[in-house]
Amino acid sequence: MKKIRNLIVACGALISMASCDLDLEPTTGPNSGKVLTAEELKGMRLRLYNDIKAISSGGYLYLTDYFTDLVTETNASGNTGAFFYLWMLYANDQDISSMWNGYYGIIRDANYAIMKMEESQREGVATGAEINMYIGEMKFFRAYTLRQLALRFCEAYDPDKATTQPGIPVPDKYETGSHLERGTLADVYKQIQSDITDAELAVTTAGSANAIYLTADAITAFKAQVALDMHDYPNASKYASSLYASYPLVDSKIALEQMWREDTSTETIFQPEVNTTTLSSVSSMSDYYNGLWNGSKYVTTPYYVLEQHIVDLFSTEDYRMGIYLEYSYVQLSSSQKGNGYLLTKFIGNKFFRSALTQLNYKNMPKVFRVAQMYLIDAEAQYQQNGGGAGPLNTLRQSRGLEPTDATGKDLFDAIKDEYVREMMGEGYRLSDLKRWKETFQRDYQSALRSVVRTRGRDMNPNVNDPKFVWPIPQDEIENNPNFGSQNPGYAQ
Repeated sequence: MKKIRNLIVACGALISMASCDLDLEPTTGPNSGKVLTAEELKGMRLRLYNDIKAISSGGYLYLTDYFTDLVTETNASGNTGAFFYLWMLYANDQDISSMWNGYYGIIRDANYAIMKMEESQREGVATGAEINMYIGEMKFFRAYTLRQLALRFCEAYDPDKATTQPGIPVPDKYETGSHLERGTLADVYKQIQSDITDAELAVTTAGSANAIYLTADAITAFKAQVALDMHDYPNASKYASSLYASYPLVDSKIALEQMWREDTSTETIFQPEVNTTTLSSVSSMSDYYNGLWNGSKYVTTPYYVLEQHIVDLFSTEDYRMGIYLEYSYVQLSSSQKGNGYLLTKFIGNKFFRSALTQLNYKNMPKVFRVAQMYLIDAEAQYQQNGGGAGPLNTLRQSRGLEPTDATGKDLFDAIKDEYVREMMGEGYRLSDLKRWKETFQRDYQSALRSVVRTRGRDMNPNVNDPKFVWPIPQDEIENNPNFGSQNPGYAQ
């Protein structure tokens, strides 16, 4: 089968990779035997920002969504993403290894940077609050990446079982020749929380909309995500709601369009910078559209199209219609064509285009958005006391929808539906389903019957299917004698 192009690009060209045992030094940058200057440390810092952009775009996002019920594969896919879409993942799959190594490459880069920064401080070559801030940023990036790994390669966090739930290796310092045990999920989140604490002490920059560097508010948004993972609902609600005043929700279609077509919005908490000269630092999201302008409209050849039940969640008054999804013409051949709804959230920043009608499918990655904070707050309130209608309705009304008066299970269903509407395509669907302990049932847009493939349509996994958790790469298990066992459901 054709392998996933964008993921391989992200893991190979954008992130220097090494296996989890950290046998290799970073493949670029100053030699470890040299004490680095402040300017050289600044370069290491920027490298980590590039790493974060890489894992916030392309295959790192869309492969998790292909795995769920968000989209249907088309005959144009060339099997791109098919292993994920069909739940045919194996421990020796190249794409699984690439993602695993890409994430651990970032952790290795962060640990190496921390080591060099602390060394320069001890030697008096580079000192001061700025270097302390750099170290705090590195610890944050390590924590952020560990969570991304856990969301894919571990079960959803269960407070009653976390000390026995299989985790992933947690490298907390740069070492060569190290072979770490996978430990437990409790160990993973303990390290995440420790790194958050250190990052908060060092990164005190006040938050501002569209921040391109890490801020105190971005750390708070991450704390809200982690607290929700850990079922710490009071803190999840507290952290999330504390950001409302500083990042007001937009309340018009024009402003919502600016968020995704110009990368500017009062809602965006943290989005690392991308411009026309640094477009290679992010991967393309073209698989959802692939549009070619024919003089009057775009003729599209998407690899994946939205499923019917996803389209049905949207109504004409929703400001997201025409921005997050659009009614488009699809033509794969003379007999494979039709009009249907495509995911268009990621057709790209219009200022990055080389020509007015030449789409580029690249944006500044929106690592944290306040809209998700409203969803976290709503879910946390519901889990505490059955509430959550307040933050849910505030978000709904900002998107042009009427408030809901739902209560009980109907309210939770409304919260979950809003997660789909607002966050679709941003790589959260799989972790949401795992956290909610829910499965899915696929369908397809009948208007695109001649365009979509028949395979994979009947996917309806059991909610307890162990394959909701992805396999550990076989190379990791074979090369790390201390690692332990493979995840359930996959051959050792």
